[in-house]
Amino acid sequence: MNEILKLTGLSKSYGTQEILDEINFVIDTPEIIALVAPNGTGKTTLLNLIADIEDCDEGEVRICGRPNYDYRIFYDMSYLQDPTILYQHLTGWDHMEFIRREYKKTKEEMTALVEELGMTDYMEKKVKNYSLGMKQHLLLGIALMNDPKLLLMDEPLNGLDPGSILQVREILSKLHKKGITIILSSHNLEEIGKITENILFLHEGKLIPKEKIDIDEMEYEFILSNQELAGSFLENINVSYQSCSPYKIRGYFYSEQLLAFQAFCEEQHITIFEQRMAKETLEMIYFTLFSNMQAV
Repeated sequence: MNEILKLTGLSKSYGTQEILDEINFVIDTPEIIALVAPNGTGKTTLLNLIADIEDCDEGEVRICGRPNYDYRIFYDMSYLQDPTILYQHLTGWDHMEFIRREYKKTKEEMTALVEELGMTDYMEKKVKNYSLGMKQHLLLGIALMNDPKLLLMDEPLNGLDPGSILQVREILSKLHKKGITIILSSHNLEEIGKITENILFLHEGKLIPKEKIDIDEMEYEFILSNQELAGSFLENINVSYQSCSPYKIRGYFYSEQLLAFQAFCEEQHITIFEQRMAKETLEMIYFTLFSNMQAV
């Protein structure tokens, strides 16, 4: 399979302030990846470099086998930015129609996308009358018009009410099941943990997977098909856990225990419907990395 995204030696500084330091990173299978760091520490810069909105000082970005300065990448990639790019005096249909023509999509395809995202009721309104959640959905519709393989999203959860966040979460899950790779930046730890387990922290110019951060134990929640069998195995490997419901387990794992438990579930055909790191553990990692850091 061709690489979806490849970053090689990517570096960026503003004056004497180093933002990104020789980042090397590859995605070759569809994933949802969360990019987490405090505001002002380089998340947006990294997304802008990938999309060729800003130039890197050193390094290379390739998207679906092409350099990111090749205009054809925009048939494979979309970048969802903030609502300031929308025109207040135009309707939702006006925006979608313009993008439809650019990508030579049919009106039927456009309408089907609008219906899938649940936007039909307000598409005739002008954007100035939209709520923030409506604007985010419209931005997502615009971003999905080209059927991208890679979707970049800069703080898509910012300012959304709980209902809108739930809608975005469900949409992202559906997109991932269709084979779309999603990279979203955020500092909303609670919601990020519900969207993906694949979390990268941007710290001192480097991308650090959460699993590589040195803390003693990580608390995970599992929703699975056979709690009794899973619980027996956890007792055998000395994992402290509690039963939260007939299908939900919450426990403290060392990395070796977590890998052993995942392997056991696969071997015993125990379906893991959902696995996520507990909010408290994500917060511990976050503050371990960033407690002494001043945003730039």
